[in-house]
Amino acid sequence: MFLSRRNTVPLAMRRELAPRIGQALVRAAALVWLVPILWMLVASMRPQSFGGPGMASLIPDVAPTLQNFVDAWEAADFPRYYLNTVIIVAGILAVQLITITLAGFAFARLAFPGKQVLFYLFLLQLMLVPVVLIVPNLTMAARIGLYDTLAGVMAPYFASAFGTFLMRQTFAAIPRELEDAALVDGANVLQRIRHVYIPLALPAFLAFAIVSVTAHWNKKM
Repeated sequence: MFLSRRNTVPLAMRRELAPRIGQALVRAAALVWLVPILWMLVASMRPQSFGGPGMASLIPDVAPTLQNFVDAWEAADFPRYYLNTVIIVAGILAVQLITITLAGFAFARLAFPGKQVLFYLFLLQLMLVPVVLIVPNLTMAARIGLYDTLAGVMAPYFASAFGTFLMRQTFAAIPRELEDAALVDGANVLQRIRHVYIPLALPAFLAFAIVSVTAHWNKKM
């Protein structure tokens, strides 16, 4: 009994120390991660005339100033830029939700000649570098009269290969019996999509919305 008690003490101590060590490591990693942000904050409050080796210091060695923020805000029409970005991101997402829903349903449930080949060709968009499409998209926008407009910026992104693939896989996993039940009740194609597939695919729509908004916000900002 004495030996068993003596052996259990170190084990209990290790169980108590393990979470503490883990928390200490996480806090140390967080401090290292915060160093660039701290340097950016300190550097942004230094006067423009300040320079030299002291720029790399994390310790404020001159009187901080907010004039840099004032100059940066006055250098451009940022409220308009933010409004344009919000309109573009929201507009792209709104149209994408419609196109990926219809395309995903077609590839998952409808039968038509060349469906698999067309689906694979559609997925080729995922392999294209976005920079390659800049000139063709700009040329097409100019031809249809959308040059230098918000609609011209949004139009090339209305169709999403990733979103179509995601919704195709999501719709294919939904039991067909649910659609058959709606078909027996007299629901047409759009009604089946609206009342059967969309409610069951809300998590996939939410995941796609996060990816779409994040990607296009970073591109436009």
